[in-house]
Amino acid sequence: MIDIGWLAENGPCETFGEGKMIPCIGGQGASKKNMYILVSGKVDVKAVSAKDTPPNPILPGGVFGGREFFTGEKENEYIASVDSVVYVLSEISFSELSRTQPGILFEILRAAYAPPNRLAAPVETVQPKPVEPVAAESIAEAEPNPAPPKADAPVSGPVQSSMPVTISAGNAVFPDGHKTYPGITKPDYLRLVYKKDYVCPFCKKKLTDFRIFGSKLYESAPMRFDLRKFYTGFQTEWYELITCRHCYFSTVHNYYTDAKPILKQKIENELAAARETVHLDFDAERDIDYVFASHYLALICADGYLSLANPLRAKIWGNLSWLYEDVEDKEMERFAAEKAAAAHEEVYSGTRLTPVQEQLTCLSIAGMQYRAGIDRNLRKFLFQVKTTKMGDKAYVIMAEDMMERLRENS
Repeated sequence: MIDIGWLAENGPCETFGEGKMIPCIGGQGASKKNMYILVSGKVDVKAVSAKDTPPNPILPGGVFGGREFFTGEKENEYIASVDSVVYVLSEISFSELSRTQPGILFEILRAAYAPPNRLAAPVETVQPKPVEPVAAESIAEAEPNPAPPKADAPVSGPVQSSMPVTISAGNAVFPDGHKTYPGITKPDYLRLVYKKDYVCPFCKKKLTDFRIFGSKLYESAPMRFDLRKFYTGFQTEWYELITCRHCYFSTVHNYYTDAKPILKQKIENELAAARETVHLDFDAERDIDYVFASHYLALICADGYLSLANPLRAKIWGNLSWLYEDVEDKEMERFAAEKAAAAHEEVYSGTRLTPVQEQLTCLSIAGMQYRAGIDRNLRKFLFQVKTTKMGDKAYVIMAEDMMERLRENS
């Protein structure tokens, strides 16, 4: 059973307009190969050879491009007959999916090797929430009643603007050197998020926050050496964390939907102190200061997660380094990158990792050290990426590229 709901929310997904060719071989680099699962829409199939019987159209849940992906030979052309959203399975994401969703991968492989005329027949799917690529304005017109947004309703415009963050004397949240960055908002990001109801893992109260439309994101550039991903018209750091409006508990969104055990006594005093000195207006238009606040609150809350604390800190410090990069605060960017490298080193030394996780962690350590301008055996971690058995060759290539960068700069 292919859970296309999971694929739609977690991506990577890409939208192809009506009449657009969906490439399986080529694209960005001659060696690039992709296969796809249709999340929504319809895809026509055209046999390359006129002698072959034209395959049936692809319907939601259908897998296509598998033969091209595994053999490198072009058998069919795939054209979106209506606006269509597809989950992109690339050479890089293949091994990660095999680790996190082996059941989905099994169904993909089964469909990929089906006879040519069965390519269009979708396997049984778990249907997602609607992810049709409809403009926010059209969605707003479809709901004329001015009722509060439903859990999966896209946001149609910015909320009322005011001051989202105020800091009192005795700041217990932000580090020395952190500044405010007034006027930096991203109203266009609202078209790629929707409102969702949550229950706070800490205070158990209900709240409404945002969730990213993973199905509407597609990468605008290759993943960078420090594993930062770039998306067209969106950066996920702005909406990856959920902050409770009641108690200020803040963490990554999946820890809200899949609650993990929390030692409340480890963080309740720190969280109380944070509420006394930093005040958030959850109804104001989100700005960069609010995003920074949610991340620093999440660092406080990470200590309540025991074995998950180090991975959380590594994730949050990495996000912070990229946010400081975006506001061109070089000093704080280096500060956060060094913190991220140290947190990833804690993960590397104290956590049992799969081969791919080990590669990703070592790349993160090396990339963050490089951005921080420090070298704590940086090349050793890149060498570990290259020599990890059962690892992903795509990450080996990234490590080799970074080694070449270091040689050029030495």
